[in-house]
Amino acid sequence: MSGLNQIRINLEGIAHVLADKRLRVPVFQRSYAWETGHVNELLQDIAAAIKAGATEYFLGSIVVSTEHSGMLEVVDGQQRLATVSVVLAQIRDYFLANTEDDRAATLESEFLLKRDLRSQEAVPRLTLNDIDHEFFAKTILARPSAPTRSTAPSRVSHRLLAGAAHAAGRHLTAVASTSKTPIDVLVDYVEFLSMRAKVILVQVPDQANAFTIFETLNDRGLDLAISDLLKNYLFYRSENRLSEVQAAWTSMLGALTAVDTDASVVDYIRHYWSSLHGATRERDLYAVIRKRTSSKQAAVDLALGLEAGARHYAALLSSGHELWNEYGASTRQHIDTINLLRMVQVRPLLLAILAKFSRSEAKKAFRLVVAWGVRFLVHGGLGGGVLEDNYCQRASSINAGRLSTAKRLSDAMSGVVPSDKAFEDAFASATVSQAYLARYYLRVLENQVRGQSQPELVPNPNEEEVNLEHVLPLKPESNWPSFDDDAARAYQRRIGNLVLMQQKLNSTARSAAFAKKRATLAASHYKLTAEVGAQPTWDPAAIGQRQQRLAKLAVQAWPVK
Repeated sequence: MSGLNQIRINLEGIAHVLADKRLRVPVFQRSYAWETGHVNELLQDIAAAIKAGATEYFLGSIVVSTEHSGMLEVVDGQQRLATVSVVLAQIRDYFLANTEDDRAATLESEFLLKRDLRSQEAVPRLTLNDIDHEFFAKTILARPSAPTRSTAPSRVSHRLLAGAAHAAGRHLTAVASTSKTPIDVLVDYVEFLSMRAKVILVQVPDQANAFTIFETLNDRGLDLAISDLLKNYLFYRSENRLSEVQAAWTSMLGALTAVDTDASVVDYIRHYWSSLHGATRERDLYAVIRKRTSSKQAAVDLALGLEAGARHYAALLSSGHELWNEYGASTRQHIDTINLLRMVQVRPLLLAILAKFSRSEAKKAFRLVVAWGVRFLVHGGLGGGVLEDNYCQRASSINAGRLSTAKRLSDAMSGVVPSDKAFEDAFASATVSQAYLARYYLRVLENQVRGQSQPELVPNPNEEEVNLEHVLPLKPESNWPSFDDDAARAYQRRIGNLVLMQQKLNSTARSAAFAKKRATLAASHYKLTAEVGAQPTWDPAAIGQRQQRLAKLAVQAWPVK
């Protein structure tokens, strides 16, 4: 590793950095992430500094490392560099729109594109990562007359780049419109970015030293994402195996974003780590990993483990993932349900199950997890942190080889998951405020009461085709004498008062007396709904009796044995 005495530190204008260097954002660095608010804040600060005649405006530090090709790799600072490039491109576009072609060409050649002497190809002075660069080149660096300017964004980062360009263009047009010499105003912007908007450029001879500087700057108060810190720490620790770790990190990102472009890398790393070592809170994640990953081999092992687990985590985010082809339709439904119930806390356990259980045992375990989720939702009793701790403890046991079957996992959770009696009692008095939960409960209970023998009559999850109705309406009128105001509030959202309907009742029918609703309810194809229509009256006692019947069905529908 090269010595720190080879590090060069200069104070430069940020646009001058673009003009003087060729910069490349490595593939493993995160994509463009600045939102419109960040861009507007930068532009407003620049405008205020220019108006005040400020001699300097400090934009922080940029860390780069020397690449063998002669380009500089950006370890930190790509968001600011990309945003300034966007602003300069928008100034060029304004010049072109106002027949200032020579000025536009000068700005473009100095800050945005460099003409290669041999090939005469226009080469970007800043190259973004693989995800963003093609869109950046086609829609930001290209001139307005280029046909590629109409390229549609396909990633969140693309939309953010397009939003940055729109915000910059709007700001610059507004500023220019306030002056009798708008071209001079925008030239002032270019000169300010080139000479007075200063950054500390830290140039190091290799990436390992760059990662050290990166972390040191963070310790001095730089606001960095946990995922960036973790990535750069692993890169620093990997030493001569850096390329292997970089490839693993890139592969991990690709697996996650393939199913969800907004997938949180930090959430995945935290859940993966917690599945191995017990529940770890996000605020502690970096410190804990750094403490326990103190050698080159440990860094490589963690990077490779994260790469291997990313496919499983991506599958947990989407029932459409190809992994579930090996598990069948029932497991896909379990994944849909786990996501519907928003069971994020169970993901460390699911990662361990996928990594260590046989396929047949994993399928049984997923069914168990769904049942646990419903029981915890209805019964309550465990706080989110306590529940996650329990899931992570079992995950660690699975990864350590102490639990290898769904039966043993069930036994390990038996003192935590509500028993049949506790679940039935809780269900018998439960209220449901969220319609999506009520619809799910009633769908599964309809399956249970039919024994799934007539799937064509089982309600589907599409809320546009299957509606949730309150038998006692949310706004009862005088035609519900069995319920005073207090009783109505107590029983309206009880599960026993809820039914599924194929057709949405109109507002008049919803508030009608039970005697007028009975025929519609009795004619339903759904057995549990038709049973309500067969009741002679609908009062607190009838709701309670129906809910007790549903509670007994619930124990059968979500078993833990």
